[in-house]
Amino acid sequence: MRRVLHGLATAAATLVATLALTAPALAHQASDAYLRASADKQGRLALQVDVALRDLDVALDLDRNGDGHLSWGEVRKREADIAGHVAAHVRLDEGRCKLDLASFSLDRKADGTYAVLRYVGNCQAASAPSLAYDLFREVDPTHRGLLLVLDAQGQPIGSLQSLAPGSAPRRLAFATGTANAPSSAPAAPGSGFFGEGLHHILIGADHVLFLICLLLPLVLGHSARADGWRARVWPLVGLVTAFTLGHSITLALASWRVLSMPPSVIEPLIALTIAATALDNLWPFLGSRRVFAAFGFGLIHGFGFAGPLIELQLQPLAMASALLQFNLGVEAGQLIVVSIALALLAPLRERAGAGYVLRGGSAAAGLLALVWLGERLLNFKVLPI
Repeated sequence: MRRVLHGLATAAATLVATLALTAPALAHQASDAYLRASADKQGRLALQVDVALRDLDVALDLDRNGDGHLSWGEVRKREADIAGHVAAHVRLDEGRCKLDLASFSLDRKADGTYAVLRYVGNCQAASAPSLAYDLFREVDPTHRGLLLVLDAQGQPIGSLQSLAPGSAPRRLAFATGTANAPSSAPAAPGSGFFGEGLHHILIGADHVLFLICLLLPLVLGHSARADGWRARVWPLVGLVTAFTLGHSITLALASWRVLSMPPSVIEPLIALTIAATALDNLWPFLGSRRVFAAFGFGLIHGFGFAGPLIELQLQPLAMASALLQFNLGVEAGQLIVVSIALALLAPLRERAGAGYVLRGGSAAAGLLALVWLGERLLNFKVLPI
């Protein structure tokens, strides 16, 4: 019994350490706002900010009756508070360029309802004002604002800019010759999406936990301990590659709007993939089909990555570039997760209690996945992750 308890404690500590190192503030649903800067007909700066109501509710307590659902009436009554809060945390030229609200509406996106705020600044777009972003800094350090600067035709100028709360101000360059502006034709967005892909997998506790569940039997299983490292490398490569191929396919299909699945379906399915993988670690039922399961489960996880690409509504060439960069970022994040997990688990491989750690870790992961499943199906929150 002592060895079992020790194995469970070690497994739980390993899982927590890996999740903590890869996701400083864990959440299964990424917090993103979408910003589009352009020039209006008078040449003034126009800024559209799309912000999730779920994030605004945390910051402003919009759900006054506490029923867990935001009505249009509750949101409409707080329009001035919402507009003021966003404008106060999205500042132009250190506040010298004032933002006036031009319109307020709601938009249903793939991951929930967003407030769409359109502002007009009292400065000229050609002056390339600086934008300082500080939205939700106190309530969610993983939040990101995804900024595109648009030309007169509504096409992106330069690359996507990912704005972390409290990051250095960015200059909004519309005309050739200003800082950060292209010297010729506008470039399709690309490089900023690499960082977004990396960010999205590292803050996704469910994606991280799934990868750890895949690794556990390859590092701590009896055959793994008997056969040595070389015999484990190719199965590990095969599983990660199958998962990568799966999520790359659905990421592309969802981003191009060829195939879509609502988060209300995908998020419970992601939790089920973790539970199924953990169960297979405890009572193997997949056998040689595990690699095919990794591919199938990857198809499900790919929908969970696609949110930012869907909502930015890029043109075909811009989407191709963004999709490539975003996927490379996701793969880089996977390598980080796998490397950290291997570094933490490898020292346990030669210990007598390695099997207990495998079973204890899988049981802990499966239990966590089942709690996530309940939360996502019944729309309630128990865990902070």
